[in-house]
Amino acid sequence: MSTLPDVAFTWKWHEPSTVPADELTATWADLEITVGSETPLTTVEDPVAGTVRPYTTGSLYPLAEWIAFHWWSLQADARPGTQISQLRFAYRNGVGDQRGSWWVRSRRHTLRAAGGGFRWPDAMIVPEGRQTRIVWMPDNVPARRPGPRHTARGNTVVGAAALTAALRGVVEAVVARLADWGITGTPLQREWAELAATDPAEAAFCRAAARLGLDPYTEAGPYAADIVRTVRELPEPMATDFLNGVAPQRLADRLRWVERAREVAGQGGQAHPAITELRELSADIRATFQAPDRLDNAWHLGYELARRVRAWAGVEATERFETDTLLTHHVEPVPYVDRGLVAYGTRTGAGGPVLVSNRTFTERPRRFLEARALCHFLFEHGPEFLIAAAHTHRQHIARGFALELLAPARGVAARLGDPRALVTAEDVEQIAEDYGAGTIVVEHQLDNQLLAQDFRWEAVVPTVFRTVRYPKATG
Repeated sequence: MSTLPDVAFTWKWHEPSTVPADELTATWADLEITVGSETPLTTVEDPVAGTVRPYTTGSLYPLAEWIAFHWWSLQADARPGTQISQLRFAYRNGVGDQRGSWWVRSRRHTLRAAGGGFRWPDAMIVPEGRQTRIVWMPDNVPARRPGPRHTARGNTVVGAAALTAALRGVVEAVVARLADWGITGTPLQREWAELAATDPAEAAFCRAAARLGLDPYTEAGPYAADIVRTVRELPEPMATDFLNGVAPQRLADRLRWVERAREVAGQGGQAHPAITELRELSADIRATFQAPDRLDNAWHLGYELARRVRAWAGVEATERFETDTLLTHHVEPVPYVDRGLVAYGTRTGAGGPVLVSNRTFTERPRRFLEARALCHFLFEHGPEFLIAAAHTHRQHIARGFALELLAPARGVAARLGDPRALVTAEDVEQIAEDYGAGTIVVEHQLDNQLLAQDFRWEAVVPTVFRTVRYPKATG
């Protein structure tokens, strides 16, 4: 079983300098946040004192208040994950997004937004399903403001349940500290009491609203009926993927599109015999991914599944894989640009597996979409699924599968010879052209596999590239 790094918030209280104390002075503490063996998020360099310490000092009250007031977003809103991919080039401007309404959403996930007059680490917390991603960045050099600066950098995933428990521990400790000092009636105490009284039905609604990028208490009201309808009409995990990808104002429209896509696909058919065979071949990976207690890296599971499919098809790592061989692809367009919910698929459509997309794609993105669909055909328990732009655990396994199916890491390595030397834009474009994949597909393979420390170059043998179209399986 894959293990994820532990996440821990530890603190040491300071005695209040004034009595009676208020919520800020009563909760003054040294706080250290660690993720596995990484440098603590809270590592602080003090240029005046010439010291480096693993903790930051300040009041934990604003931090606890930030956690409580953004409780549902921190558990269910995966949408800021798109920012992480957009800021993949060293996160030059920090992990918070400055663009208009995105800044509001960023503040629900960016630790620095806890504010209160204190400089918290520049860290973003984004749920991805059973896992939660934490990205943290050092303060700018030279510093925009004088004094101590945070110096740590990291990007990793932790167990969502473990992080939720750690965040709850911070809030409960602060609430208990306030009670010890006789402080009552603060916004934090009222909010936390209301959260504790939330019944299961309301909690489910709050999580659904958060997946739309909404605050369930202040923003979800106009969409409440459509949210309830979505949860009622779409089975899990389709409802979760749908809410992660659709704009709130488009809920009703997109539900109608899903109904239409189902009609186009033609429910009630049988899976293609080849898909049935591949599902049997990948049963252990599917079981690993679906098991609620497993936290294996979704990207790595996708890579492994793609290698099995290529081996089954007899397509070498240096050969182009034809994605349309095992499915039928229809287009059911929408009258407006919608990049959140991309496609619907079912492996029991009329005549076999069917993919229905909401717009026409050019060759390279079409092939990537079809590759993602093939992964869903193989690892979904249910017969139907949605492909969304969301960066969640479920969508990540399909993206990892598509990367490795279209441009296998070892095939790219064989084409390059050794990318530890200079890799030019022309190299990337030529390989992308040969594989029929986007240049970003090749770049991702370079970044995430070929240049990883554990990639074994001695196993790569340069091979002449050739295009193979294997015959469609019949049944």
